[in-house]
Amino acid sequence: MSLNKNQTGFTLIELVVVIIILGILAVIATPKFLSLGSDAQKANLEGIAGSIASMNQLVHSKTQLDGIADREDCDGTCNNNPNWDRQVGYFYIDVSDTRLYVSNGYPKATGTSSSNTLVEDNYKSVMGLSDDDFVFGIGSFSSFAIIPKKFADKLADIRSGKFKCHVEYRSPVPKFEYFTRAVTDDCF
Repeated sequence: MSLNKNQTGFTLIELVVVIIILGILAVIATPKFLSLGSDAQKANLEGIAGSIASMNQLVHSKTQLDGIADREDCDGTCNNNPNWDRQVGYFYIDVSDTRLYVSNGYPKATGTSSSNTLVEDNYKSVMGLSDDDFVFGIGSFSSFAIIPKKFADKLADIRSGKFKCHVEYRSPVPKFEYFTRAVTDDCF
């Protein structure tokens, strides 16, 4: 029997070179993969802002048809207007059997008192915003902030404008115009 002494394989130097090349590729590629998460977060927030803006336009059209687009909030029975909720104190439209409260023709995201969560809960329901995915609060410029759950501890920084990875929505009030925007400077 003869043993074949011409076995082929990698030498130690070849293996070291391959490991070095893989290390260099990992250093170059890892930041690109990490930024994909940031890009996905930004795209998600921009999608939510776009969805809310589209719904706002539909709501505004419906309030115009119902004759409440330019109506200020009323006191009491509001002349028995069928779109006035006397107990809550806002006009509303029905969206899939949910009362979406409106102000100057656009959805209200929050009520006037912290104890009145019905306005906010109905807004979240109509807009498809889940408490499992987001936290909610008052953002900068007295807007309603929709914040990804992983940034729940950043609400104070969002209010002060120091952290920017959320959606802001403000229903129109006499001093301010309505807006919806994704703020994505700090998404990572």
